[in-house]
Amino acid sequence: TIALAGGVAANSRLQEKLSNMAKLDNIGLVYPPAVLCTDNAAMIGCRAFYKYKAGLFADYCLNALPNLKIGAR
Repeated sequence: TIALAGGVAANSRLQEKLSNMAKLDNIGLVYPPAVLCTDNAAMIGCRAFYKYKAGLFADYCLNALPNLKIGAR
């Protein structure tokens, strides 16, 4: 079974193409309704808005830490 998730799961053309391909190979395909297909950019933008409103800004040394655990700093 293939699970399609995230913002890309809202792409109806992708859903259609994957569905057709999955049927040909007898593979299951699941994806949520479009209303539940969220994109991380929206969540990041929301958080940034509240940081901005609070006057909290990062300097140019800010870097991504992809393996940072939730709640860690």
